Amino acid sequence: MNLFGFYKKESSRPWKGILFMAFLAGLSNSTILFIMITYIGNPVKHGNPTKFFILYIIATLLFVFSKKYALTNVISFTENLIKKIRVRVVNKIRHSELSFMETIDEAYIYGRITQDTNFISQAAIVIVTVCQSGLAVIFCLMFLAYLSVFSFLFTVGALGAATVIFLVYRKTIKKLMNESARVESKLLGYLTQIAKGFKEIKLNMRKNDDLFNHFKDVADSTENLKVKTGINFSNDLIYSQTFVMALIAAAAFILPKIAPTSDEVTVMTVMVIIFLIGPLDMLLTNIPIFTRANLAIDSFYKLEDTLDKEGGNGDSNCNGGEDDDHENIVDTYKNIGLDNVSFNYKDNDKKTVFTLGPINLNIKNGEHIFIVGGNGSGKSTLAKLLTGLYYPESGNILLDGEIVSKPNYQDYRELFSIIFTDFHLFDKLYGLENVDKEKLNSLLKLMELDKKTKYKDERFTNTNLSTGQRKRLAMIVSFLEDKQIYVFDEVAADQDPHFRKYFYEVLLRDLKADGKTVIAATHDDKYFHVADRVLKMDYGKMEELPIES
Repeated sequence: MNLFGFYKKESSRPWKGILFMAFLAGLSNSTILFIMITYIGNPVKHGNPTKFFILYIIATLLFVFSKKYALTNVISFTENLIKKIRVRVVNKIRHSELSFMETIDEAYIYGRITQDTNFISQAAIVIVTVCQSGLAVIFCLMFLAYLSVFSFLFTVGALGAATVIFLVYRKTIKKLMNESARVESKLLGYLTQIAKGFKEIKLNMRKNDDLFNHFKDVADSTENLKVKTGINFSNDLIYSQTFVMALIAAAAFILPKIAPTSDEVTVMTVMVIIFLIGPLDMLLTNIPIFTRANLAIDSFYKLEDTLDKEGGNGDSNCNGGEDDDHENIVDTYKNIGLDNVSFNYKDNDKKTVFTLGPINLNIKNGEHIFIVGGNGSGKSTLAKLLTGLYYPESGNILLDGEIVSKPNYQDYRELFSIIFTDFHLFDKLYGLENVDKEKLNSLLKLMELDKKTKYKDERFTNTNLSTGQRKRLAMIVSFLEDKQIYVFDEVAADQDPHFRKYFYEVLLRDLKADGKTVIAATHDDKYFHVADRVLKMDYGKMEELPIES
């Protein structure tokens, strides 16, 4: 899809007025040319220059007004569309499934939403200039036809042949630009790895150097592709300018010999072709911007199509970017069941590399369950299935004996507050209105964080905390959400012994007294007696362990 197709598809506002003003700018610019050529071609014949000067001033004022109007409005118009599609795509991202977000390249998403939309924004600014230049070219050709039919036919034929050669050559450039965009996304991916894995690479210089060398290799590839693309564009530009120079030479030296005309017509023909240089140069130099914009539009829509296929396409929970009103219809429950639930992890070749289940489990309201098992045993996967973040590949989740169907999954998810080992700590209490500041400050003191961070101006003043402190702050947010079920994935890990004991023997018992259900992944066998049940995961299978009193 090209830029104009993008405007037609995305816009609900009238945009033809902008094009009209852009063409008016081109018409007034061409009128200036006509006035100057007509007078300069034979000043003696036309006599008093006053009327030409007045017409020149009028045409110039019209040109300034129409171009300013077109430029101002096309920028506003385009930025509005970019905001619209950014909001729409981010809305689809937030409604997509976790299994999809865990596999898609973050750099790819960031590139589409930032880099690609910037290309579209850049292209919008030159639309007016391109329309103006295009109309100027058409006017020049019409004027040539008026001066000399032979000169017109010769020029149109030459331009036609040059355009065919240009379009054939353009395919190579488009291929290079596509490859360059792909490699740049890869470059952004390595940069993301350097930023996210900074602690790890600072401790291991071999890893640090190896990752950096991969980054440099991709940077080299990007440089080579961009150099090739730039050279091809330069060749295009040189080719076009050489062609115009040859056209001027033909008009001045060859055409008068082939089809004799008056000196006045010859001079005016040469002047028209010289004037063509500016608009043609403007059109050709702006083609790379339009090419990048068109590629960006294609990439953006490919991302959106992928999101649509993965379930982020505006389902009952997705209304196109407006705030969603979630009425949590599940405000209480008696039990949750997993009925022969299983889930498979697959590699890029769609081959199964890990299977969880089949799992049969019944969780009663208010029950506290500990889940143990080694790394890779399936604890986190079970938590994601239980909370509705993954859909089972077989079996069902039952809520009070009723199957939880996909349309009801979001309401089911609202039962849970979860802290994974790779949790993200927001600096603001999103989704919580009228926060009880007294309760929040009390929790900060209780968690021994009151001297580390405050909640001011609707956000935490500091989230740059130790891992254990960050987990405690995440627990505070979780408690404020006041959900029915709390899922803690190794929350007690990274805590000092005194707080670990406080977590198991005070916080969990307080939640028990409040009737809250807790499912906690843990290795702390010292505190198994706090749980109602202890489940062990091993290679995707589950068994219940006896609890020693």
